[in-house]
Amino acid sequence: MMLQQQFEHAIIVGGSLGGLMMGLALSRSGYAVTILERADSSLRNGAFIRLHTKPYSNSEIERELSNLASNGNNNVEAWSAIQERLLNAVAKEPGITLQHHTPIVSIGQNESSAWATSEKEQTFKGDFLIGADGYRSIVRRYLSPDKPFADYAGYLVWVGKVEKKLLQKKDWKKRQLSNAYFNDSAAGTLTTAMMPGIEGRTNPGQRWIDFCWFDHPHNQLLSELGVLKDGTTQHSLYGEAIPVSLLEELSQTSQAHWSKEDDAILQIAIKDRSLIGAPVNEYIPNILSKGRIAMIGDAAHTMSPMSGAGFNDSLDDDTVAIMDAIKKYPNSIINALSEYQIRGLDVARQDVLAGQGFNRSFGCL
Repeated sequence: MMLQQQFEHAIIVGGSLGGLMMGLALSRSGYAVTILERADSSLRNGAFIRLHTKPYSNSEIERELSNLASNGNNNVEAWSAIQERLLNAVAKEPGITLQHHTPIVSIGQNESSAWATSEKEQTFKGDFLIGADGYRSIVRRYLSPDKPFADYAGYLVWVGKVEKKLLQKKDWKKRQLSNAYFNDSAAGTLTTAMMPGIEGRTNPGQRWIDFCWFDHPHNQLLSELGVLKDGTTQHSLYGEAIPVSLLEELSQTSQAHWSKEDDAILQIAIKDRSLIGAPVNEYIPNILSKGRIAMIGDAAHTMSPMSGAGFNDSLDDDTVAIMDAIKKYPNSIINALSEYQIRGLDVARQDVLAGQGFNRSFGCL
């Protein structure tokens, strides 16, 4: 049922999973939504997400989004598959405008509105603004200028995927579709999952093997490459930018420490340079909202991916929490976002702290 509200237009900075879910939730409750995303619409390579398949509240939007993300009831889903389904759902929503290639450089607010300004000097104004712009959030820099950046946790996670048909069938016939498998060694922690292929195809020869390799520090090299600057992550390390010496080291380490079947996956990705090295970051928030502006997802609470909680928190503790707060205060977005902060700040802090033990021991900080 459409809410009776005095505020009608939401600006969302960031069109990744959290921003797309927030946009769908607001649109389906009667709001006009503009989502601003700096990147293009291409799907993310590799990585998979462990999902809650049962609703954590009585929220209708939680059930809808949880079902959409899990494709019915899958415990594990490829990041790109969730992204694709959310993008398709957004495209069907007449109340949402999604604009790619729109890096935001500043945001602001006054008594009646909030806005975001792009690097092309376009200004997008709404009644309120939600920052879902990741661990390098520009919205966070506005809300928390004394603590604007996430901290590098001290290690990388290599993510990627390979076609199962490139691997020997006998090595993978015991692996179940959409289930994650974990291995530990002196080389770190490796998680793998056999996932549906293009357009969700599950027939033999059409599946993908996704992997996440939590690798030990390469801090000096990352600094030399500009990935790290003054202890702050600047960007991820993509295939073509990975030095040959590091690829050789990864190949040797994989061969020495992982099983034959797991090593086969990594060797293909290393040879093809189809892997991404993502520095792991963490951010413990002191604030979630101010006036007409709030932040969600990695912008609000960046945590170790080993916690397996990032996506689920973005749905349950962020999207659903904001919608519940708006229902409580349908005529005051300032009161609604303040309610979101009051209820969610301690939860967000505890979730990040829960993953810090792994970060501290594994990242050798």
